[in-house]
Amino acid sequence: MKRFVWGFAALVLMSGACHASGWTGNLTVNQAFTEGPSDLLVVYTDGGVTTPGCIAGAWIFLADSETRRGRAWATILTALTTGQKVRFWYADSCTTWSYHAASSIMLVAP
Repeated sequence: MKRFVWGFAALVLMSGACHASGWTGNLTVNQAFTEGPSDLLVVYTDGGVTTPGCIAGAWIFLADSETRRGRAWATILTALTTGQKVRFWYADSCTTWSYHAASSIMLVAP
């Protein structure tokens, strides 16, 4: 039984290390667009996190509602036009097109 408990604990710890999440560092938005019928928000930045298998500096913002998507798009466009930096909340995994998946965005004070 002890081996099972220790084995389970090791598995949980290892899976947490493989799927980290958190805020990125400060990023400059270089390009952004909305894609086709899915209405994905696609953002290109000057680097950021490099999750194995994901394209560096390529992000897809995943929103759970139209309202949230609209607020995120306004934040992205503000950063693009003013040069303000952003941070993404991300899961350490890839999504569509091997881009990083982001679920929150914040503007960073200049």
